[in-house]
Order: sequence, then structure tokens, then C-alpha cells
Amino acid sequence: MASQGKFVWHDLMTTDRDKSVAFYTQLFGWTVTEIEMGGWKYSMIKNRGQDIGGIVPEKNLPRSHWMGYLSVDNVDAACDRMLSLGGKVGVPPTDIPNVGRFAVVTDPQGAWFSPFKPKAGQPEVPEPTGPAAPGSFTWDELLTSDPEAAAKFYQAVLGWTLAAFDMPQGKYWIFKRGDKDAAGMMKSPSEAQHPPFWLPYVAAADVDATAAKAKQLGAQLFVEPRDIPGVGRMAVLGDPVGATIALWRQANV
Repeated sequence: MASQGKFVWHDLMTTDRDKSVAFYTQLFGWTVTEIEMGGWKYSMIKNRGQDIGGIVPEKNLPRSHWMGYLSVDNVDAACDRMLSLGGKVGVPPTDIPNVGRFAVVTDPQGAWFSPFKPKAGQPEVPEPTGPAAPGSFTWDELLTSDPEAAAKFYQAVLGWTLAAFDMPQGKYWIFKRGDKDAAGMMKSPSEAQHPPFWLPYVAAADVDATAAKAKQLGAQLFVEPRDIPGVGRMAVLGDPVGATIALWRQANV
């Protein structure tokens, strides 16, 4: 599969569906379409008319969180490989009718994600050809307690390669799939209260204005807007139901 190891979808697993829908539709201008899923409703997220993710009501979660879906050649084989490397499978490989096959897993440090293979005939998510449009998912970053161990896990499971860079905030790793950047990784701050997790980034035309609007809508800013020299401007926020998400604007755009 050409997109092996690529983030192709994002779901918000939320303890309060209505509050989540209200926040994100106002913040990013997303639209939401309800889809009946046999006893519960899946909220499909569209950005500028394009399907980009969903909102899933989960009343019994310890905390709301975003779930990234990573494309794999074979979900069952990927889960077997993850188990052999110390990962855990929370939801075993399962078919989504007319969509594809998925599972929910954690890496050995405890970060959740979903291996996914679309059903035959489903179009692949196209590769980006320029800067991400505002409101679209543009990056995923692993904050982990043990970057070296996490790197070995994801390289073995997904075939990613790795490059490391020294940044003002410390060392930063970029996972690559072939010649394309796939995701980033940082060591969680020593004072962090959260377990390891995958942090999705959403493109913003103006990071400062979007962060200020998020605060007005009830979000908490964990990282105030700041520049990453020569790369872009970012902020990190906790939404009103507790899920963490980042804002991003690429430099020179």
C-alpha cells in the first residue's frame, strides 16, 4: 500500500458529544453530519466540504482524546506484530461495513492509535501538494516517556525511518515513510501529568487569533502561541471536554 504508515483520519472520542460539536464547529468552521451507526450516531466532520474525521460519543472514557488512524497493509498482521513488541490491543481487528478494517492499540509506552486498512476500491487519501488549508489536520506528534523505545516500536511496525534534530525545546524526531515526513516525536516534559499520547495539529490561518477564540469558547491554553524558528508558529490547547489538540501555521505561508 502506497500510504503505509500515513495518518489518514482522526476521530475525537468524547464524553460530551454536543459540547465537542459546538466547540469545533465554532473554532474551525467545521460542519458535522450525523450518521446512524446501529444504535448510536457518528458525527462526520467536514472541512471545506472534505471529510477529515469524526466525533464519537464515549460516556465512560477516563478522559476525552483524539484518535489518529494509521494506514497499514494488513490490520491483523500489524496487531500481531505490535503485541510481539510490547504493544496492547484494546479493540481487536474489526470490519467497518463499506469502509475498511481497523483496531485500537497502544504502543509500549501507552499512546493510543488505530491501524486501519480501507476496503478494496476505497480511494486513498491524496498526498498534500501544498500548505494545508485552514481547518485541516496537518501533522501528528507523539509525546512519549521514552523516545528511543517508541522509535524502535514504530520503525518495526510501520517501516518508518527516523531523523533527529536539536530544537530550542530539546531533541525532536521526525518519522519518515520513504522520502515523506510521516509524523514527529518529542519526549514529554518531566512535569507532564498526562500519559504518552499522539497530538494532532490543525492548520490555522492565524494561530494567535484562533488560540484566543478557543479560550473564549472554553478551552485551556497549555502552550501559548510561539514560533518554531524557520518552521512555523504553533499553540497547544485543551478543549472544553479535555482533549488536547495543537494549532499550526507553516512559516512563509
